[in-house]
Amino acid sequence: MGPVLMTAILTLPALALLLVPFHDESGAADSRNGLAGLRTRETLASREAWDAAHAWARGPMRGLALVMAGVLAAAVAAEAALDLPEPAGMAFALAQALLLVGGLALIGRRAHLVAARVNRELATGS
Repeated sequence: MGPVLMTAILTLPALALLLVPFHDESGAADSRNGLAGLRTRETLASREAWDAAHAWARGPMRGLALVMAGVLAAAVAAEAALDLPEPAGMAFALAQALLLVGGLALIGRRAHLVAARVNRELATGS
């Protein structure tokens, strides 16, 4: 079992976690005190900011999960079909990790800015 396959197997739970904050879309439960979600100073400042940030992030998170699933499937297929040398396998594994972490960082930053805008609007009363 090569590094690409191992990375793919270990990344599958992370893909599931990308979708956890959006499981309860009813808004009935205040999930800010839970473990999952985009937890920044701005998103935790108010329920409205939390809801706005997560509403915005729903699409990009699902998109990132879809892209990651596609990348993982392609990498596993390439490893199975091409007998990749170890350095190439490690490069694939590193690229997968960078895509996941980079995507999460970009989505988290944008969601933070959405929450900050909502908090400013609440503070000014507009």
